Amino acid sequence: MYPDHHLLASDLDGTLIPPSLREGNGGIEAFAQAVDGRPDLLLAYVTGRHKALALRGIGGFGLPVPHVLVCDVGTSVFHRSDAEYEPDPAYQELMAARLGGADRRELQRRLAHPRLRLQEDEKQAQYKLSYYTPGGAEGEALARWAEALLEDAVGGANVVYSQDPETGEGLLDVLPRGVAKDVAVRYLHDKLGVDEDRLVYAGDSGNDRAAMLTGFNVVVVANASSTLKESIWEEAVNLGIDSRIYFALAPYAHGVLEGCQHFGIV
Repeated sequence: MYPDHHLLASDLDGTLIPPSLREGNGGIEAFAQAVDGRPDLLLAYVTGRHKALALRGIGGFGLPVPHVLVCDVGTSVFHRSDAEYEPDPAYQELMAARLGGADRRELQRRLAHPRLRLQEDEKQAQYKLSYYTPGGAEGEALARWAEALLEDAVGGANVVYSQDPETGEGLLDVLPRGVAKDVAVRYLHDKLGVDEDRLVYAGDSGNDRAAMLTGFNVVVVANASSTLKESIWEEAVNLGIDSRIYFALAPYAHGVLEGCQHFGIV
């Protein structure tokens, strides 16, 4: 247990990793210098990527090596052991229970739609079924359609919609009931024993929304869409947690570092 430690849990793409080389490295060097080697800071990356792709991104952009990897939009957790990342068996059991015996092939059959396109095999996971959709309002409407369909057909699933920050293409993830990045972050909070005031979550997109509204300290980087910022603020005010939401003035890793400084964890 780490009651005297801080925990930074951050999304990767669009948050720490900029969408294109046009953005430079988005402040990764400054971020790495501030957090790397801090004995009182635990680092977790919480991403939609699968483990191999997450590790490739971490190495390719020179990000600090994390203690924990949360992959597949919160459906898999890996802890660093020497140079390897080992799956958390208790979290695997939790995902299996949340899935409730729903059959993947049946989900795919029911979600057959001309505007839903399965993502590549390497982007699928044991507890995540992922599709490409059109962006914008059409993609959001498809997500609502899928959620209603699965509620009637299999007793429900969590359908998470976001957009690729570079292409604008819609990304739709079907997850076990009640599961998104927030479940994984709450699990890490409980497992690691970090005080709530010492935990900071950073994100930029729709699949970070649930984690941003858990009541932990939150950094919304400047490059997040105005729609997401407005939605997060309104809901945070309704929940009485608006004092825990920090809207960074800087984008990407510069914004994450700015937020960490605001909350006093670096």
